[in-house]
Amino acid sequence: MTRRAVALFVILVLISVTVTARAADKRLLFDVPRLEGIVIDGDPVDWGDGAFRVDIMTTPDVELLPPDDFRPRFQLAWSGLGLLLLVRVSDDIPVEGTDPGSLWMKDCIEVFVGGRLGQGGYYQAVVAPGRDPSHPELRYKFYDFRTTEEKPELTIEAAATHSRAGYVLEVLFPWSNLAIAPGLGYEVALQLFIDDADGPDDRYQQRWFPDVSANISNLMHRVRLAEQGSPAVRAKARAACVDAEHARLIVDSVPELAGKRIKVKAGKRTLGKGIVGDADGYGRARVLVPIDGKGKTLDRATVHSQGTELCSVALPDPAEARAKMLTEAKLRLKPFVFTGADFPACDFEDPQEVAKFLREYAIKTTYYDKTYTLVSKAESPGRYGAVIDIVPEDGRPIRRFRTLFRLPESAEAFPWWTFDSSASILLPPAYGIDPAVLREHKRNVSDYLGMLFFENLGKSTSGATLLAGLYEGLPMGREAGAFEDVDAVDRQWWVGLKRQLFGTAERWPGAFICPRPIEGKPAPILRKGSEKEAGVKPGAGKRIDAVLRAWAADSDEAFAACVARNGVVFLHEAYGQRDGRPMTTTTKSWMASLTKLLSATLMMMLVDQDLVGLDDTVDTFLPPFRDIEAPKPLTVGNLYNHTGGLWGHWGDDLHDFEEVIAGYYPFLKVGEEFVYDGAGPALGSKIIETISGEALPMFYRKHLLEPLGCTNTDVTNSSYDAQSVPEDMAKVGQMLLNGGAYGDMRFFSPETLEQMLPRKLTKELGERGENIVWGIGTMALPEKGLGERTFAHSAASAATLRIDPETGLVISMTRNGAGANFAEYHEKFIAAIVDNLVD
Repeated sequence: MTRRAVALFVILVLISVTVTARAADKRLLFDVPRLEGIVIDGDPVDWGDGAFRVDIMTTPDVELLPPDDFRPRFQLAWSGLGLLLLVRVSDDIPVEGTDPGSLWMKDCIEVFVGGRLGQGGYYQAVVAPGRDPSHPELRYKFYDFRTTEEKPELTIEAAATHSRAGYVLEVLFPWSNLAIAPGLGYEVALQLFIDDADGPDDRYQQRWFPDVSANISNLMHRVRLAEQGSPAVRAKARAACVDAEHARLIVDSVPELAGKRIKVKAGKRTLGKGIVGDADGYGRARVLVPIDGKGKTLDRATVHSQGTELCSVALPDPAEARAKMLTEAKLRLKPFVFTGADFPACDFEDPQEVAKFLREYAIKTTYYDKTYTLVSKAESPGRYGAVIDIVPEDGRPIRRFRTLFRLPESAEAFPWWTFDSSASILLPPAYGIDPAVLREHKRNVSDYLGMLFFENLGKSTSGATLLAGLYEGLPMGREAGAFEDVDAVDRQWWVGLKRQLFGTAERWPGAFICPRPIEGKPAPILRKGSEKEAGVKPGAGKRIDAVLRAWAADSDEAFAACVARNGVVFLHEAYGQRDGRPMTTTTKSWMASLTKLLSATLMMMLVDQDLVGLDDTVDTFLPPFRDIEAPKPLTVGNLYNHTGGLWGHWGDDLHDFEEVIAGYYPFLKVGEEFVYDGAGPALGSKIIETISGEALPMFYRKHLLEPLGCTNTDVTNSSYDAQSVPEDMAKVGQMLLNGGAYGDMRFFSPETLEQMLPRKLTKELGERGENIVWGIGTMALPEKGLGERTFAHSAASAATLRIDPETGLVISMTRNGAGANFAEYHEKFIAAIVDNLVD
């Protein structure tokens, strides 16, 4: 998988890390009635009409499916035994997970239940109804995130009935799971996902949750035990700014509301009116409303029909919407690849859309040649950098950076349409095209690819980056590696120019040196040795190998593993086939979010040398953040423990990322939320670059990978693109196990490593952080048989790294995906290792 493909593919599905912590919101409180005598048999007849109902479930930015394809709804009640849930799902195609660990990936319900909001953690129950003919039994699996001292064994009582149109599922969640005996007025925290899959590779989800995909009790709905239930949820609304003064509300509702008139109100003021129309079997209304009221921004509206409030919705802040728009607005130089000495003009790709928020603005562009000299003309062919300053009618100026390329004069009159590029491409087997046919039509393919190349070359900065790197490059006699390709060269060039523009080259003029010689006895290095030297039982390697061979035979995903204790490798093998070829121990696999561990390790090198402190504010290092009023300063630690208010996995390949985020700085919810992201580490990489003068790919190679001898690892960003092999990842793990040392090299001190390890995030989030344990690029990963301080990071690819200071184990497994039966065999794999340790 290429780095660009990975960038497009990054989808985080790790349930245990997609969490948000916020203060309690009173609007999330719902009363559920007491219903005694409910029999859990999958028959809803004994529920009557008294339960609290949610008749429509929506997920932000996800369109509703037609009801005959998938329509979930549910009812809630309680009894002296526990919380009662009745789910009705219309679903045309039953597809359920193959094993307990993958139930959540297909048709199922996911229920998250906690004690009082934000107290004591929560547990998750995933229940598959048993409607799939391949899996006809009801199955469930628990994930335990309770933080109370008393943790009774988790149980539920569940039953389902099926039909061709869908299923009905009843579940009782005993109070004993939370070690409570509640009564009237008691509150529990609850959220519910209902998932649908119509094939092996898709998953659709509707949520009963407050507008974000999170699963921690600080932001769950509050469910209060009562005699009577709250009114049924029959509609949900969402709002987005369309310009600086208006927002568009989209109200989704049950189909019975189609044709009804609605009003949108803020207090007693009517903001707008509409009629609910039909939308693929649901009701939908669109209403344009003002978002200012007598000079004051309105923060919330309610939706009413026939005198009844249907729902409420947060109205967007136009200033924040403007700032967010500018983080996404694309600039275009027409073209990025040009001929002649005159530089191209610059504007937004969609200036009319930008003007809705900025009104009037001016653009000033300055240009630098490849030697960082300010120029007004492109006197010679080659690389140029455009520094673009956008000055709005009001508000802070905005700065962006783009790469340009001037073609040689010989290209000005070149008839590209006559050129035979001899371009070729391999197509995926999923396209169903015979490779022989593809070869026989190579002329058509070449013409098409050549046309695409020449027509699109100047439309984005990527074309300029490609040509600039190729134009400057010298033959190497081999294929360019990830650390020296055109993207890495372009990033390094911009690091140099930004240090000049920001003045940071003067502040940090010296070369960064790491690792340094160790003082005293060398630390253990990864090496082959006997099982006795490793501290495992005779035959341990063979027994673990047998488990892994059974796993490979029962899975559709190839993998490789390396297991060491006390620095001694006692298993290093590959299993299965990938793309029709046997997997090897040097076949690179996608490390996904284990990349975050690697980039955080780089930052800790700077921390160890007192160049950076985790409590230092970002503006200490990145000048674009200075002189901006923000509710709370953003620190380096916030970037790596996901408490900085950032979002998404992006930014590494943006040379102006610090400028982009600085424009949104006043609206970052620093220290208010825990939101799993990759943008924080990406911003952290800009700090590494501005101090060291080395772009991240170079820094990885020079200060981590080459010193450790990780010759089969490619990594150029900070959160998701690493490709590696088990031995290389185990070397990183061994260095961290050694407290920051490897052989005769010291990367950082044990005391610095301690700052990196997982802890409760109460420092950042206050009481809300009591239930969240995270480190600087690290997670707590204790498993049965491993020590409580076991750490590393999880990965969407199911790549595994476990570093256990208690047992001296480093466990590494590389793969591109979980594959079938992962949960079952992963547990057996870990058990086989710990069962063979010699105390």
